[in-house]
Amino acid sequence: MHILAIDIGGTTIKSDVYDEKGHSFNYFKEEETPIDSLKKSNHIMEYVLNLVGETIKSLKQINKKLEGVAISSAGVVDPEQGKIVYAGYTIPDYVGTDFKQAINHYFDLPCVVLNDVNAAAFAEFSIGAFACNSSLVCLTIGTGVGGALILNGQLYHGEGFSAGEVGYLPVNGKRFQDVASTTAMCQYFEQLTGESNTNGKIIFEAYKTNHPAAIETINWFAENFSEGLLPIIYLINPEYIVLGGGIMNQHKILLPIILEKLAAKIENNIFLPKAILAAKYSNEAGRIGALYYFIKKYGVCSTN
Repeated sequence: MHILAIDIGGTTIKSDVYDEKGHSFNYFKEEETPIDSLKKSNHIMEYVLNLVGETIKSLKQINKKLEGVAISSAGVVDPEQGKIVYAGYTIPDYVGTDFKQAINHYFDLPCVVLNDVNAAAFAEFSIGAFACNSSLVCLTIGTGVGGALILNGQLYHGEGFSAGEVGYLPVNGKRFQDVASTTAMCQYFEQLTGESNTNGKIIFEAYKTNHPAAIETINWFAENFSEGLLPIIYLINPEYIVLGGGIMNQHKILLPIILEKLAAKIENNIFLPKAILAAKYSNEAGRIGALYYFIKKYGVCSTN
């Protein structure tokens, strides 16, 4: 089986072709999301349709066929209709983009569309050692903070498909993502140091050398992040919390600090989940999650 998995973000679009076991056929492609100058969602649609068409042609050359498309995308997604129902500033004019209908119409192919954090959560749930009825919260930390819920083994989308939009939770008088994202961490470090063009890697490398501003920045971030975890833990009481995003490549440094601060804030340890873990997938999480969701929806048995 050959399934094209596409991850659409505000910065890049990544794609690859997989089999039903999640093995890549090495068709990986990454390009900038075509929005900066075009500012029209239909150009993203055109890009995706061209990508599907090119993949079909490539597979035909080796006497194989494309059997489905699985899309992970930024924005609030209606997974039943396969369309974008809300999007922020990162992809202007994206609302209403209907991937599922277009791919069905032009290529007669089944298609699933998931919010990118929902897809990441589904990837972690599908490949992790979680029971089939587990409850899991997945948070991804990057430009903002995104969230997704799996309750009793099922993705929970919410009434308006916006369940898990934790970035808007109020934390210390601001939005969660404004005080506990990678962007917020870099801005705080730059305010302390007067430096510019900082990234997470620079901050953590400085932390390893006991740089005072880096130490203060990471503790500030962990303080805010642990505060943001509290309402999630009290309201949902999940068995597991999985933390993803590029910043979690530094989980050996960051996670113990978050856990220490959370332990000091929680009313009682009985409220804590069984485990708070770093995600296994990073850059591939959206594609793999969308792939597994496609496999579940269309009844293809995966034997990982």
